[in-house]
Amino acid sequence: MPNYPQALGIRVMVLVSGVLFALTAAAEIDPLDDDSLWDSPRMEVSRGELLFLDTPPAEPVHHHQNEITVGASSLVDGWVALRQCHRDIDRVGRAQILYNGANTEDLEIESHRNIEETWVEGASVQLRRVSADAELCVRARSRILQVLDDGSYLLENGPFMRRFLDGYHPMRVTVAVDWGDLDLTLANAEPPAQPGFEIAATERGIRIDTVFEGRLKSTLQLVNGASTSERR
Repeated sequence: MPNYPQALGIRVMVLVSGVLFALTAAAEIDPLDDDSLWDSPRMEVSRGELLFLDTPPAEPVHHHQNEITVGASSLVDGWVALRQCHRDIDRVGRAQILYNGANTEDLEIESHRNIEETWVEGASVQLRRVSADAELCVRARSRILQVLDDGSYLLENGPFMRRFLDGYHPMRVTVAVDWGDLDLTLANAEPPAQPGFEIAATERGIRIDTVFEGRLKSTLQLVNGASTSERR
């Protein structure tokens, strides 16, 4: 997996090479250290331990949605097609989503709502004046599929986190992997399916839907063989 830039203070770390940062204009202050960007801290918050929420919060939380399309060439070179959306983005004056330039190509903005300005700058998407109910969707090619020595394939995702100071707050992540007519099946997933972390077979792949607190990393191992009807 690519090494993501790290920063202290407030941040949202998200899947598949996309890291969302909130920016302020204060040069002498950590650019993520602005508690006005987030909901008021609760009396008790996660300290980083992973906790799946089988009952979602009453209020919408930042939703990071990914659609990954695996083609025949992906099984050779690791490049997949990615559509990525951020919904219920926190209201900020300035933000950016950073990508690993070595593993990202053809980055473009597909659509946005309730964000005054958006543009691609190198391996990043810049946002200015984010309002309530904001949404941003992008498309890109991303090299995230690994071919293992035993001939299976690995998608390793994360870490995901939504952090405020020393506490972690709820976040929703969905991942839809579509391999079309390729003869693939899910052999193993970590973490395994459980309340608050759903893994479901679809007609052409799998879908993960989770709401959690703390830090989440996931791995999906795919193998050749087994028809759609035999998938669990």
